[in-house]
Amino acid sequence: MTLFELLFILLFLGSMISLVTSAFRWRRGGARKILAALFGVWCVYLVILAITDVFSSQKIFKNGQEQCFDEMCFALAEAQTMPAQAVDPSAAAGSTIYVVKIRATSHSRGRAQAEGGLRGRLYDGGMYINVSDSAQKAYDTQHGESPKLTQKIAPGESIVCILVFEAPQGTTNPTLTLDHGFTPGYFVIGESPFFHNPDIHQLPRD
Repeated sequence: MTLFELLFILLFLGSMISLVTSAFRWRRGGARKILAALFGVWCVYLVILAITDVFSSQKIFKNGQEQCFDEMCFALAEAQTMPAQAVDPSAAAGSTIYVVKIRATSHSRGRAQAEGGLRGRLYDGGMYINVSDSAQKAYDTQHGESPKLTQKIAPGESIVCILVFEAPQGTTNPTLTLDHGFTPGYFVIGESPFFHNPDIHQLPRD
């Protein structure tokens, strides 16, 4: 846990206590002062969050370079492209299949861990492309199902997860992003993605 994560947790807990306290003091007239102070604290915090986020630079991971979430780390191992029809006959004409292999490693020194809620998406010029359910199923049928990104793994263990995307015609230079979707982490200083481009893994070009 980082210092800013701890700060956010303390601020959130403090806010909950303040709200409960203000509810009991509503008739005494002290509730407004508590709520005003709470509002001011959150305004200052959100301004710092926004400023920090604006000046944060996008992280670009090269092939094989790890992106870590605490002790769980993920790196692009391999990426292949092929005509969509070669994998999924139901795919749209002109689309391209991206088969992306991600190496997940646990650097934990104690117990087995998993990175719950983690997802992989392609990112191309502001457009996100999710895993194609039909293409993933077709690929798994042909090659066997791979472990999930969220699978629990033992300390020091590594697994390879395979994600299959169907990129529409016109996709030019997709990259891989790994994130947990919208979580409370969006409001942690230094981790918010509101005002800058997402961290990406560069896909090798053919």
